[in-house]
Parts: sequence; structure tokens; C-alpha cells
Amino acid sequence: MKRTKVVATLGPSSQSEEILAAMIHAGLDVVRINTSYGTAHDHAAWIERVRAVAKHEGKALGILLDTRGPKVRVGPLPQALALQPHAEVLLGGHGIPLTQPEVLEGLRPGDRVLLADGTLELTVIGRESSGVRARVVRGGTLVSGKGVNFPGTVVPISAIIEEDRVTLQLARDLEVEFVALSFVQRPEEVAEAKELVGSGPAVLAKVELAAAVERMKDLVAVADGAMVARGDLGVEIDPFQVPLVQKRLVDQCNAHAKPVIVATQMLKSMVDWPTPTRAEVADVAAAVWDGADAVMLSEETAVGKHPVEAVQAMAQAACAAETGEFPIRLPGLAPELVGEVPAAMAKAAVDIARQVRAQAIVCATVSGWTARLVASFRPCVPIVAVTPHAHVVRKLALVWGVTASEIPRVEDSEALVEGALRAARELGVVGSGQRVVFTAGLPFCTPGTTNLVRVVET
Repeated sequence: MKRTKVVATLGPSSQSEEILAAMIHAGLDVVRINTSYGTAHDHAAWIERVRAVAKHEGKALGILLDTRGPKVRVGPLPQALALQPHAEVLLGGHGIPLTQPEVLEGLRPGDRVLLADGTLELTVIGRESSGVRARVVRGGTLVSGKGVNFPGTVVPISAIIEEDRVTLQLARDLEVEFVALSFVQRPEEVAEAKELVGSGPAVLAKVELAAAVERMKDLVAVADGAMVARGDLGVEIDPFQVPLVQKRLVDQCNAHAKPVIVATQMLKSMVDWPTPTRAEVADVAAAVWDGADAVMLSEETAVGKHPVEAVQAMAQAACAAETGEFPIRLPGLAPELVGEVPAAMAKAAVDIARQVRAQAIVCATVSGWTARLVASFRPCVPIVAVTPHAHVVRKLALVWGVTASEIPRVEDSEALVEGALRAARELGVVGSGQRVVFTAGLPFCTPGTTNLVRVVET
């Protein structure tokens, strides 16, 4: 039974109902929609299609809208520009145009500017009235549309551009489960996004800028979860440091019982080939052992030739790493959670399940918090979460080890236990006569009140 969740990106290769259904059967848990492509009308239609297929297949899929963010690119050039080492160039003005020239206001002498995914490098040497003058450190040919990065510089631009406000409103109106905030630099930007989406979608901070790495702890504290987006991150910082950042971000999220996704180029060869490389399988396993809640496919399922096989390979790689032969990293809870009753109850449920050799841990939860706390301890048995809210079921699709089900709201504790066990049996997680650890908060209608742990027989 797969514990690590699989996120896959929707695109031309995976938009049909047949392919979506096949991806669900292959192990898909959350669908990512990259809003850099298509219009808000397109995104709404894709959401409707995903939900229709998920309902037909009986799967509680989560949906993640990934914002565009302020990705700076080279503007229109009349022709390809050859940049020679040691030459001086002008950024902005009558020089190299940028799609968002206001970012130049934050540059100072000595700052680095990377072009075309880091293949070209400039160093700022001064400012002019029309732009910023820089010296070419690593030259090459520059063409229009290439990405521009400013590693180590906090640029004076918000992570929430106008198109993203439309996306956030769409997420709120259609009750999407997750929003990933791209190119975030400050925790204040995450707080603004949370205010815009209201109490519905969970907001994930994408760590892909050097500025985000420097404030990672603050971002995790404000966000509902996070994603390590290793593509742009590997341009922004020394690529040899990316695995260390990945581990630190996963640890931070695990400690706060918040879901974390490891993303980018995990099975990149499967864009063209039907099977992954050995190194890619090892990369997925490393993410599992780091403690990631989910691993993500990007172009593999968006434009790749083998989207179903990619999901299947990701699921198989995760399962192979989850045998228990090698333990998953457990950083321990954040200091502010230690000693709190819900966290203590969650840890007790995990410890008791191990000692009494329970078949599963069953959580009754209103908000999903109980299930996330239990999952943060990475128990060796399945976690079943029951909730009266369908949107909580879909949100738990991103949480490690959790299988969720909707049950009616009940006030009586014995009726709650019986309903939860019935759901676990219907999910096929437990059978008759097996031992289960049950945890919940009473009264059940009150979120965040985990205060009960029981050992029961099914």
C-alpha cells in the first residue's frame, strides 16, 4: 500500500478522460494545473473534468493550482545576441529588455544576474539612468524569452502578479484543495495569498529562489505546506546545495505537520522513454527516505509520451522505498507543538499501535489536523482518516500515509467509533477481528481537540 503521494501535472498528454482515469489507477493522488499555460476559462474546464473523472473512478483526488508568479524573462530582441566574456552590456533601457524591468531597481554593484537557466552569467558594475550596466562573466548566445534569475537578491516585486489574483479567486470560487505560490520571497506574500483564497484552499510556498531559502523557516511557519521546486532553485543557488535544501525543507514541514512536495525532473527521461533510469528511481527513493509527503511529475505527464507509465513508475519507486528496511527521517515536532495535547495524543497513538501490533490507526478528524499529526510520526501501519467534510478528504490526498473517507457527522462517541471502523473496513485497510488504534477529538464537531486514544477490535 503506497504511503508517499504522487502529484502529476496536467497537460496535452494527460488531459483526456481516458488518460486521467488510467493515471488514477496507476497511483495518482493529486493533479497539478500549471496556470502559466491556458486561461482562467481553461483552468476551470480542466478542474471540472478532473473532478468528473475522479468521481467516476471513486477516487478523492486533490487539485493543486500552481501560480505563474513573477518569472522574469528576456524581452523581444531583434536577433540573437552574442555575449562575449568581459564585455559590458546594458540591462533595460536601450539594452537587453526585460519583461519586468522594475526588478532592476533592487540590483547593486556586485550582484549576479543569470540568463537562460544559468548558462550565461553577468555581474552588475553600476547603474545608469536607463538601466543597469553589467559585465559578462560567462558568455554565449542570448535569445528572446529566456529566463532571468537574480541569485541572492531580493527583488522589489510581489510574488502575486495580476494573473495570479485571478487564479487565487478561481481557487476560492471552485473550492480547489491547494494553491502553490511561485517565486515567493517573503512570508508576507504567503499571508496575502491566504487572505485572498479564504479558508478553503491550502497555500503551499514554493521554495525556488535564494531569498526563499534564506527565509525558509518563516515561510513554513506561515504557509499550509511547501514544495521544493528544484529547477529554478538549482539556478538560483549552487546546484550541489539543492539536496541539502531539500532535506531542510522536508524537515521543517515534517516538524510542523505540514505536507511537503519534492518536485522537478524526478523521472525526466520518461518524457521520451517508457521506463525510468536507475538514478531517477534512486532520486524518488531519496525523497521518500527524506520524509517527503509527495513526489511530483511535471513535464513527464504534461507533455511526455508516457504519462500513465510515469505515474506507475513513480508509485512503484515509492513503494519499493517504503519497505521499512531503511527508516524515514524523523526530525521531531517543532518546539511550539511539543507538549500540546493533540500532538501528544498523536504520538501516543503511533507508539501504542507499534506496541500492540495494530493493523491500522484510525483518526476521526474535522479539519485534517489529527491525521496530519499522526502522519508526521511516519507510523509503520496505515492511517485511515474519517471526516464529515468532502474537501478535507481531498486535502488529505497530499498527506503521507493517509487514506481518507467521508462519514456523517455524529455526536455519540460509540457511534463515531463504529462509523470510523466501518469506513476502514470498506476501504479494505482492516478486516474483521483485527486490532486498531482509534484517535479523535471529542466533541467531534470541534476542530483541533484531539483528546482520545483507544484500542479497539474490528
